[in-house]
Amino acid sequence: MMEDSGDQTMLLEELADCYYQSGNTAEALMAYTRLVEQHPDDLRYKIRQLSLLYRGKQYDAAVRVGREIMSRDSITQVLVMVGDAFNTLEDKTSAEHYYRRALARQTHNESILNKLSGLLLDREQYDEVIALTDKFLEEDPENLTILPVSGVALYCKEDFPRAESRFLAMKKLGEDSYAVHFYLAQCAQKIGLYADAEREFILAWQRDSSNVGVPLSIGKLQSDRGVPGWENWYEKALEMLRPDKETLALTATAHQNYALAAMRRGKYDLAIREYRDMLDYDARHYSAYYLIAQCYEYKKDYKSALEWFKKAQGFFRPGSRGREIADAGVDRMTQELFMHEEKRQ
Repeated sequence: MMEDSGDQTMLLEELADCYYQSGNTAEALMAYTRLVEQHPDDLRYKIRQLSLLYRGKQYDAAVRVGREIMSRDSITQVLVMVGDAFNTLEDKTSAEHYYRRALARQTHNESILNKLSGLLLDREQYDEVIALTDKFLEEDPENLTILPVSGVALYCKEDFPRAESRFLAMKKLGEDSYAVHFYLAQCAQKIGLYADAEREFILAWQRDSSNVGVPLSIGKLQSDRGVPGWENWYEKALEMLRPDKETLALTATAHQNYALAAMRRGKYDLAIREYRDMLDYDARHYSAYYLIAQCYEYKKDYKSALEWFKKAQGFFRPGSRGREIADAGVDRMTQELFMHEEKRQ
């Protein structure tokens, strides 16, 4: 006795669901495609087909099926999946359109708001993100998905006190991630709370030591305040930068900042070393020549200072500020050496 069509549909649906649950995307898609062909009016099968197409990275097909579904019913889940497919295809305008439609149906859906805000942040539409997230947080002020979105938008708008308040709220709720500490440090630095910035940068570094900007920031903050051991942070940053040839310019800047900090703290040998290293990475930093000369002058090594001031003269055109510094240095060192020679006689 042959099974009727209802029994066949039930068996195929059970088989399709079994494939789906086990993660066998290809077989599940084939089964649901057959169900769609047999029952074109049943949206359940079409929605599952859409999900499998997206899971299988067939984004163009997912968009097509999603639009077929939406021609009959605007289902929020489908709107989001079509938006996701467009987003993956780098069609940001279409993705935004579907996310907005989905958010209009579920105005307090944190996942949809997060997706839409990501697109708006990429386009620097910070005011809209702030407006959307402020409205959301009025009802749910402790939402750990939307708080960081709001914080980033406020930071980008340079509203540092409000941005800091968002990340502080996250910290009070138990969030202890790199991002929370990093943005708290950035906000504190912008506001002028340098001790707080240093503390938060160190906490960020302890959670993720892959961002070279963190040790550079700590090194600068500590050297400005004369904190013992500030040199170690510049050493960490330079160690991270040395292997990567594509970061030569940033490495040169790191050496320059390290040298300036050392010079301000009276560590002239260290400053000389760092200026020399800076020139190895980028020889166009011509000011390093007279800065090295000045370090030797502070050390009262006038002969070496004269040599470096003379080197500096060759890199600056007459009448330029750099040339004036170099010429004055040559005159000054020549006079110092003459006076020292006179004393010996």
